[in-house]
Amino acid sequence: MSAISWIDFDQADRDRTRRIMDLFSESETRDELGLGSVRDAISDLMFPGTSTIQTRLRYMMFVPWLYRMAARGGGRADQARRLEIQLITALLRGGETENVIGSEARDSLKRLPSDVYWAGLLALGIRTSPGGRAEFLAAGDVPGMWAPSLPATPDDLLDKTTFRLTPEEGGFLRDRLAISARESLFNELAQSADKAQAPAIWLHPMRATWSPRNLAIVDQAERFARIMNGASLLYNLMLAERAATMQASASSHWHEKAAEYRRRLSAWQSDAPERLAAGWNLAALWSLTSQTIHRVAPRTITFVTEWAALVQHGTALGDDPVARGLILRRETRLKGPKARLTNDAALARWGGSSGAGLLNYRWTVVQRHLQDLADAV
Repeated sequence: MSAISWIDFDQADRDRTRRIMDLFSESETRDELGLGSVRDAISDLMFPGTSTIQTRLRYMMFVPWLYRMAARGGGRADQARRLEIQLITALLRGGETENVIGSEARDSLKRLPSDVYWAGLLALGIRTSPGGRAEFLAAGDVPGMWAPSLPATPDDLLDKTTFRLTPEEGGFLRDRLAISARESLFNELAQSADKAQAPAIWLHPMRATWSPRNLAIVDQAERFARIMNGASLLYNLMLAERAATMQASASSHWHEKAAEYRRRLSAWQSDAPERLAAGWNLAALWSLTSQTIHRVAPRTITFVTEWAALVQHGTALGDDPVARGLILRRETRLKGPKARLTNDAALARWGGSSGAGLLNYRWTVVQRHLQDLADAV
């Protein structure tokens, strides 16, 4: 994680930021309560072309280069795959030890870089045709498939390479963002050579300088992440309590887990979620999500609305029967008979944490991408 510069923060701000950083360290962030459509819509609005499984930005160059090479060499899928596998070795030879897709799997790699970046290449206008990879290979290396200003393939690409972007490549990627994602926060940060030194996008020190549109989206991102985190914590508390009851042991690990989630839920409620919920314009949130490809189901809208109303009311939610009933109904509607809150076998497979971390909207990935761009000088 990037270093943080404290700027006019009082002790309460520092404590809140540290708690947010602790929440981001959660390794388990599955979408247990069906909030992924809202999360992904907000992420796409802020950071188009990205995904949680991307690693480094130069793959946006590697994939077009390799596919152009494969198209010129006969356009076979197996040849394109071999080139992508060769890239692994070239990156390792170049000294890259982290973020190399397939560094362990090598020849048995199933999710190739082209799998990971193909959609992003279209979103940023680097590939100009909506076709699939087979179509690109079959067409051959003809004009019109890739952005005409795509930098030339380095001669030593498959011999020894790194993730460091050249100034030309950095300029190309900034141009693509400016053309294909002009209004996005990703573009705004990229054009200012921002190095993304903040643990959460809403804690960014330059937030006040952003466009009104992006400020509004980030405000929604913060409210959704922080308010709905309470629902996830209550869900985990209910699971831990049920697991403790099943084990029927006063010294059970699950009793300790339940106490931990109760403490975290109390800390969450002290971080002003009532104020955030009171000022939350949910109509504006649903208007934003409707601008993306992600469909937010009516039941999801109802769940978020009802949870926000409970938070706004300001009562302690850890033992609130209405809040617990809302969580129980949500899980059973999503999972039916496989819901952990009603199915003993499903609960027995629970590892102790399910989606308890704070949403970060791909910010960790975008931080690396912005750093890569800032270093392209």
